[in-house]
Amino acid sequence: MLRKLILFSLFLGTTIGYAQQKRALTHEDYDLWKRIQNTQISDDGNLIVTEIVTSTGRGDGHVEIFNTRSGESFTFENGYRSSISGDGNFVFLLRKPAYELTRQEKKDEVKKDKMTKDDFFIFDVRNHRLVDSVTRVKKYEIPEETTGWVVIEKHKDLKPEKDTTAAAKATAQNDTLKTKKPENKALKADYALVYDLKDRSTDTIFEIKDFKLPEEGNRFIFSTTKGEKKGDLGVYSYDIREKSRQQLDTGRYAYNRLAIDKTGKQLAYLAAKDSARPDSLKFELFHVKDRQVRQITDLQGRNLRNDWQLSESQSPYFSENGKRLFFHSRPVRQFNTDTTLLEEEVPQVDVWSYHDDLIQPEQKARLKELENKAYQSYVTTDTGKVVQLHDETLDYVLFDDDREQRYILGYTSSPYDVERSWEYPWVKDFFIIDTQTGEKTKAIEGLAVNPDLSPDGNFAVYYEQEDRSWWVLDLRNNTKRNLTAGLDVNFFDEENDVPALPWPYGFGGFTKEGHALLYDQFDIWSVDLKKKAGPVNITRDGRKNNVTYRSLRLDRDHRNEASYYDKGLLVTAFDEDDKSSSLYTLNTRNGRKKAVIETDDFRLSGFDKAKEGEAFVFRKENFQQYPDLYLLKDPKAEPVKLTNVNPQQSDFKWGTVEKVSWQAYDGTPLDGLLYKPEGFNENRKYPLMVYFYEKRSDNLHNYHSPQPSASTVNMSYLVSNDYVVFVPDITYKEGKPGESAYNAIVSGVEAIEDMGFIDSENMAIQGQSWGGYQVAHLVTVTNKFKAAMAGAPVSNMTSAYGGIRWQSGLSRAFQYEKTQSRIGKNLWEGFDLYIENSPLFGIPNIETPLLMMHNDADGAVPYYQGIEMFMGMRRLNKPVWLLVYNDEAHNLRNVKNRQDLSIRMMQFFDHYLKGEPAPEWMTKGVPAVMKGKDFRYDLDVAQ
Repeated sequence: MLRKLILFSLFLGTTIGYAQQKRALTHEDYDLWKRIQNTQISDDGNLIVTEIVTSTGRGDGHVEIFNTRSGESFTFENGYRSSISGDGNFVFLLRKPAYELTRQEKKDEVKKDKMTKDDFFIFDVRNHRLVDSVTRVKKYEIPEETTGWVVIEKHKDLKPEKDTTAAAKATAQNDTLKTKKPENKALKADYALVYDLKDRSTDTIFEIKDFKLPEEGNRFIFSTTKGEKKGDLGVYSYDIREKSRQQLDTGRYAYNRLAIDKTGKQLAYLAAKDSARPDSLKFELFHVKDRQVRQITDLQGRNLRNDWQLSESQSPYFSENGKRLFFHSRPVRQFNTDTTLLEEEVPQVDVWSYHDDLIQPEQKARLKELENKAYQSYVTTDTGKVVQLHDETLDYVLFDDDREQRYILGYTSSPYDVERSWEYPWVKDFFIIDTQTGEKTKAIEGLAVNPDLSPDGNFAVYYEQEDRSWWVLDLRNNTKRNLTAGLDVNFFDEENDVPALPWPYGFGGFTKEGHALLYDQFDIWSVDLKKKAGPVNITRDGRKNNVTYRSLRLDRDHRNEASYYDKGLLVTAFDEDDKSSSLYTLNTRNGRKKAVIETDDFRLSGFDKAKEGEAFVFRKENFQQYPDLYLLKDPKAEPVKLTNVNPQQSDFKWGTVEKVSWQAYDGTPLDGLLYKPEGFNENRKYPLMVYFYEKRSDNLHNYHSPQPSASTVNMSYLVSNDYVVFVPDITYKEGKPGESAYNAIVSGVEAIEDMGFIDSENMAIQGQSWGGYQVAHLVTVTNKFKAAMAGAPVSNMTSAYGGIRWQSGLSRAFQYEKTQSRIGKNLWEGFDLYIENSPLFGIPNIETPLLMMHNDADGAVPYYQGIEMFMGMRRLNKPVWLLVYNDEAHNLRNVKNRQDLSIRMMQFFDHYLKGEPAPEWMTKGVPAVMKGKDFRYDLDVAQ
């Protein structure tokens, strides 16, 4: 029956034609748009799998399977969480219930355990068919490289509905069987199936708690349990070839944090003896090798420091070669808890002290991290030697990808934690750690950017902000060498306009020769760390041609290593003039480039390549074309478009975008983006929407899916509804963020007005967060705009300076002194600047109607900033509305709220810029008693 429900269809790669008249986008159309996620390519490049989901999450998606060898493609409706087998011969995936079915079950208040669950499917790529399926699946796991088996965890089976018919009752009364029916364990708890792909047989593991699979090999580890708060049954290993299990340990209360090495030959787990208080279990570490269980730590402190204990908050894990088993431990914590008090007698108070390294809000925001803080050690799996790598003197450790190098780095921010409230960048001290002995040596003080460890384990490359240079640290002898001093180019951000030291342009990874790749504004430089010769410009012509080159790092297992294709280094090229992307291979010896994908009006992204061979996938987009998936089978082939995710776009009026340039009032040359409606008529007068946030002109070729707004206007929706949209770049002067915004934005708007097609009586501005602040400021200094919308604006810099970013618990002071707010002074040194740049104090000058959104769970800009602005405008009888979405963040997360904001924001703008009637929520409000019952979207035609 299940197979009959599965729909596979050959992908033809053709666009469906639509003959009907194009129409403008509405808020009801958002669910039509889909997006691509979780694209995978098999190791041999013969298989590509991608998931297509609705942009809003309302509706059904599917999985598309592409066989690059045969050219065939298959669609699996409602599929997701797909995986490719190590040999590329199978695709595994889950199928979720249809969206409308789940929605109806929620409306019917079906109990969670009885709701329709996911099904699991196996697709045979070679034979193009579905080979099997499993119902009510919770999750599944496959080994990354080994093929032939999969572990499927199932929800417990539903109890059959009781038959209450008369016949059933009569049968029960006449039942003469005296023996008790066997208990069905599958009805009591979740269980797992070990599925053999060769013969499609399954073995059942009842009462499953957890399992962990290796990357390769045919053995895994699992634990079983009696149930939550009832204790565990045991921990076992499972041999796939023999279809047998070995009991490793049983009789303890809990088995947690299972681990397995890459080949499945070694296992590890934490176990705790029976306890009267399950919330305070004491765990011990066990290691399994050659089927022998060895205890590494115990409750008496074996292989731990004095008064330390094993941490259960982190999982043990093995190094790539399996020679090291890492684990975490920490000092035993002692609390002077008065156990005689009842819960209601315990005072609930936060004690703030100027002695605290971290202020109380930051401690609370990071409470789980601080409670679970532990320090790493490892045991050598051959000899049993234990080395502790760090303790309270260091916060964290930076490892190489394989966890095998002798020298690594650890760091601490403790000496600088207090000043983090106002200083930026935040810095740390770094120490060299000898992993053979655990010995630590201080190497670098006050560094903001984490160093990168070289693949050979001998060096670390880092950027020093104080002297704006790149350095190399020799980990073997703790010596340093400046790599970029004396060069005639800068490796730091030359356009930095915040009152803090500039960041570097970036690090591009290591070449296969072990050379480090460093970026200037345009080019890539290679430096041999073993020699004293300086960096060599390997791209050569970036600065000359105004093209920015950057290397790609596509190996998920070795993120610090640069990627290669067709025997050349893979580099992206971004043309700073036309904002287009291309991809090249680079000969690092002579600088010659060979085009892999060359464009002049597209943005490229989503790069990935097969581990073996030359198959390569990428995504290509511009404002008019969704970033669909493309395949390049080999360097000599032409890219093939694989997906056509949003064919319905041709039903709708769309638009165009172009780059525009002008001079600000102070003479600064600036760029911006100008979006025009489809069928644009230069003799017509269009309403203008102005949106801004820092610099956005590099996004010229970005696609904008029509979707409900998290906080900002949607370009596609606006141009489809006959708005022109202008997005100006902004540059800033220290201490003058408001004046700088006026200098760039208003000068740019006047330049657009001079083009002759803008209705100067109907222009509006919109921005969110930092953009929202600038909206609030602009309406206090100009009446040029008919309406304005500000999301999460800072209105009073004097109170915001002393506020808290509640999500992170950080003081906001550093933002004003060193980063985006750009005041450059503290409140007492720059008091006049804080007043001058605070919109609150300019409210008497406002004549522009203002709509704001500021949510009561905003973790970035304190909610009271929007309230201050609203209450001030209300007091002076200025037209103002404030939307407060409950339990929502800085940007809206819930689709229902995004939909609501989109409707209200465009009703607001349509009223003021297009003369549409105002909705009732603007004219009559929404009383608290109507909340959630009447949205008052209806237009008030009586007004």
